[in-house]
Amino acid sequence: GKMSSDRALRKQQQLNNLISVVTNLAKPGGIIVDFCSGGGHVGIVLAYTLPSCQVILIENKEESLVRAKQRCDELYLDNVWFIQSNLDYFTGPFNIGVALHACGVATDMVIEHCIKAGAAFVVCPCCYGFIQNTVKCSFPRSKQFNEVLSYKEHMVLCRFADQTAAQLPPERRLIGKQCMGLVDLDRAWAAEEHGYTAQITSMEPESCSPKNNIVVGVPSD
Repeated sequence: GKMSSDRALRKQQQLNNLISVVTNLAKPGGIIVDFCSGGGHVGIVLAYTLPSCQVILIENKEESLVRAKQRCDELYLDNVWFIQSNLDYFTGPFNIGVALHACGVATDMVIEHCIKAGAAFVVCPCCYGFIQNTVKCSFPRSKQFNEVLSYKEHMVLCRFADQTAAQLPPERRLIGKQCMGLVDLDRAWAAEEHGYTAQITSMEPESCSPKNNIVVGVPSD
């Protein structure tokens, strides 16, 4: 795209982190869904890296999917499928769901969709301040958090989780990072209540994004 060199480097670092996790989970013949795929940065790299897997890009913006299709054609990739749709309309079977910086509650919808399909998930959340109750999801997500936090208190936690920008004072960013970790811990514990093994890791280097948590969930056998 038309990214600056600095932004392109950060995007590359983000992709390297996600692709590493997904590659360790993927099996030959598996189906990987890139939710909220945009122009296909994640999905196209996965398709190129894992030629034995099928990759489905789901995006509701036609322009983004057209751009993704052009990129796949240039790389002669034949293991990529394109679906223009909201993520919750997709009902096909799949093995791994991926989302890089799906905004706010979209991350929770991706996790919920993966759990219903019995699929693993690898998500890097974003825009915590946009999290709110919806028809699809309610907050807090886990029983443990519901026992100690009200909905309003959880929303305060989410708003503080967005205070991680590099230009903020270090002590404020630290609080933001801690709140971000708590929101994602709630997500991980909620997945574990559905029989998943879940963990939270961080993308490296931390400078690649102020929203650098990765939440990984794998259904238990």
